[in-house]
Amino acid sequence: MSTHTGTARLIRFILRRDRVRLAVWVVGLAGVVIASASSLPPLYPDQQSIDQYALLFGDNPALVAFAGPGYGFDDPNLGVILVNETQLWACIAAALMSIFLVNRHTRAEEDDERADLLRSNVVGRHAPVTAAVVVVVGANAVLAAVCAVAFVALGYATVGSVALAGSIGLTGLAFTAITVVAAQIASGGRAALGLASAFLGAAFVIRAVGDIAGSWVRWLSPIGWAQGLRAFAGEQWWPLGLCLVFVAGMFWLARVLFDRRDLGSGILTQRAGRPRARRWLTSPIGLAVRLQRGTILGWTAATFIVGLVYGSIGESIEEMVADNPTFADVLAQQGGADITASFFATCMSQIALLAAGFAISAALRPRSEEVAGRAEQVLAMPLSRTAWVGSHLLVAAVGTVVVIGAGGLGVGISYATVSSDVNQITRMLGAAMATLPAVLVLGGLAVALFGASLRLSLIAWAGLAVTVLVQFFGELLQLPGWAMSLSPLQHVPGLPAEDLEVVPLLALSLVAVTLAAVGVGSLRARDVAA
Repeated sequence: MSTHTGTARLIRFILRRDRVRLAVWVVGLAGVVIASASSLPPLYPDQQSIDQYALLFGDNPALVAFAGPGYGFDDPNLGVILVNETQLWACIAAALMSIFLVNRHTRAEEDDERADLLRSNVVGRHAPVTAAVVVVVGANAVLAAVCAVAFVALGYATVGSVALAGSIGLTGLAFTAITVVAAQIASGGRAALGLASAFLGAAFVIRAVGDIAGSWVRWLSPIGWAQGLRAFAGEQWWPLGLCLVFVAGMFWLARVLFDRRDLGSGILTQRAGRPRARRWLTSPIGLAVRLQRGTILGWTAATFIVGLVYGSIGESIEEMVADNPTFADVLAQQGGADITASFFATCMSQIALLAAGFAISAALRPRSEEVAGRAEQVLAMPLSRTAWVGSHLLVAAVGTVVVIGAGGLGVGISYATVSSDVNQITRMLGAAMATLPAVLVLGGLAVALFGASLRLSLIAWAGLAVTVLVQFFGELLQLPGWAMSLSPLQHVPGLPAEDLEVVPLLALSLVAVTLAAVGVGSLRARDVAA
């Protein structure tokens, strides 16, 4: 029997099992990228507006760090703007898709002991990992192909379209290989996920430093290789070979490490804990804080950094839209508000969407504990279900406040620095906090669905997807009023462009509390792990 025996059957099994998940990833990412590509021609209809964009964005270090090196800004075209607007974030999204999917079908399977069941059949030693890699590589290939065809159909140059779409798939391929190696090194699935995500963060930072300094350091990052294809800016293809050599080397390393470790363990052993738990860990709240503190810190840092970037360009917004009335119309959706205030209102909505991702993941942490079988052990002690889930919800709510506050604080500090107005810190912080009730509604929806059923709880992410669709593409798609109202963010005042209205915020807060109460009540009525 070969070490790859059964690979084809396992590929079919993964495709059958993840048919919805794969479709959501590929269609969702492609849809966002394609929608962005289709929105650019009306915003930049002539060469003058394109040149103005390049002039304003090309020399801003913050935008270089969070958009890219700006290849082609010396002779700009619409494709260069598309690359600057979408490439970096699309590459990161493809990397995250690869990290989550590879981990799900490698170390997560070992942690849940399903890998033992698979290997009890006629399955080669390397077949499960190979099948997972083939599926994820295929998903990245489909994503790149769909984007390339769509770019060409929208009128972008064919070669540049292929290079841009290929750079997205290239990043996904690189992080597929990186995650396979992380799965062999880490002590468990969660650690492997953290290790691969940390590598992604390091790749982003290394690329940003290299781009800002104009240094060779950028070539140490897989994201730098993807951007090095120079889509729409005199394409060069040698970074493709560099990436393929790296991927081949990582797959070889993963195989060597896989053959040297035991199933269910990693090259790095798990660190032993303290002989006795700290006093604060003996309470439900202490345990919830311990389980979620890493997530809170990560999301807080992310929103703070995003806020710093938004605030850094606040002083340039009016200049940016001076020669682009279409762009001004997009920003000035709040009647009577100036462009800068409308821009910051839009920024607060985007920070709120990031915070909503945290709120849902934090609210669903009890689900993870229940699926892993740890909830039964905790509930076997003198602890009610209400106290157990309530402790997680309290931590999730406080964490959401911290995450949103960090984003608003980042905007305020950055904008106060460039505008020399320290009062902007409290102003932007208050504008960010106005979105809190809407974010808590999405978290409350997650709790209500979790209380009803483990399966239903994942629909909470669909609620976030609908909110993103409405906020980003509602006007573009000309959605009817009832569809727009599905987003809770549509019911909060767009500070600082609009006046504060307390009634909608109180109503949203009441809805959030009601949904959470329904979820807790439903949890008390159903069986654990049902």
